[in-house]
Amino acid sequence: MVRNRIRPLDLPRLLVVALREVSLMLAGRYARLEGAHGLVRDGDGRILVVRPLFPPREWTLPGGKVTGRETPEAAAVREVAEETGIKVVVEGCLLVDARHARSTDFVFGCRPLGGRLRPQPEEIAEVSWLLPVEVARAAPKLAQLLDAIPEGAEHPIYLGRGEGPTAAAT
Repeated sequence: MVRNRIRPLDLPRLLVVALREVSLMLAGRYARLEGAHGLVRDGDGRILVVRPLFPPREWTLPGGKVTGRETPEAAAVREVAEETGIKVVVEGCLLVDARHARSTDFVFGCRPLGGRLRPQPEEIAEVSWLLPVEVARAAPKLAQLLDAIPEGAEHPIYLGRGEGPTAAAT
């Protein structure tokens, strides 16, 4: 596990990031945001997870907002590299989570290509590889989301508002 320590020198930058996020939420309160996340597994079956600096500070998959004209796939690759230091390649879309009124999140299965674990200073407190049993203990919400993705699924799973998981048609 690699930890990132907050230094007094980092506080102004963290404040700017927080203010930017709040202003984006308020300015785009009627807009639907898209998020992209990478489900990265290593050769030992461990899952790459991050613990953000900001609440709720629970272990989650690396990822973030899709920006500008980038595709969700490109955003997942970028976010995983930025937040963890690990370079990946997307192998396919595993899940589309549209349960929230203002956002849709895409979860992509990714294969690690290399890199060195290092948390992104402005956003991530810790980055680690956890076994699925460790994810279940440390991050029950993440474990529940991962349980919605069946092994060897041919199509992405769709989670809609008020619905359980269903196979998305392609």
